[in-house]
Amino acid sequence: MNILHKPKVSIIITCYNYGEYLDAAIYSCLKSTCKDIEILVVNDGSTDPYTLKVLNRIRHPKIHIINQANKGLPAARNAGIKQASSEYILPVDADDLISSTLIEKELSILERKTEISVVTHWTRAFGTENWVWRPQPFNIKTLLQENIVCVTSLFRKKAWEDVCGYNEQMNEGYEDWDFWISLAENNCLFYTIPEVLFFYRRHGKTMVHDSDRKREYLINKIKKNHKDLYEKYGLY
Repeated sequence: MNILHKPKVSIIITCYNYGEYLDAAIYSCLKSTCKDIEILVVNDGSTDPYTLKVLNRIRHPKIHIINQANKGLPAARNAGIKQASSEYILPVDADDLISSTLIEKELSILERKTEISVVTHWTRAFGTENWVWRPQPFNIKTLLQENIVCVTSLFRKKAWEDVCGYNEQMNEGYEDWDFWISLAENNCLFYTIPEVLFFYRRHGKTMVHDSDRKREYLINKIKKNHKDLYEKYGLY
């Protein structure tokens, strides 16, 4: 993308037939107290006419639409990040929302603590469910056993480059968990803000439900991807 000014943060919104939620996701990002942002919406081969209509009408100086054939979520995230012009990346799913202060608070930590690569937070579910997820402070052994890092967390693009991005073979789910493990395996440090800064929309059957049905299979896939690390901690 040819731009004169490089914003601090690139927000990558992946969208596949989620046009009914996309405007709300974008609006939550544009409301950020940190205004030095760009938003890259990756249309991962949507076929829904309403979604295509929503995408076609988007006109905003901070928003760029990337259209591609359907390749799955990890490939869509990678495509957006490749075109991102910023030093920091925030992935957002098209049906979710972020707090207006998420970017400001997490960017502040990454700028002050150069040893940190990823900043995450607590999450509130809304829609058909209402609960708060409060993951414990980061611990690599715990991460190997359960995902304690929110998919929508702010991280350094350099960290993503160093591990060659999201594993595009993890296109059946848990791609974010696998990615966080890749970063931890590469000695990246994580920081958890004990505050709800992300809003996770629950609205019936989604990819997450499909992933959870395949949980054992996907965890075994993750273990194979990071066999040496799991063996190091006696978990393989």
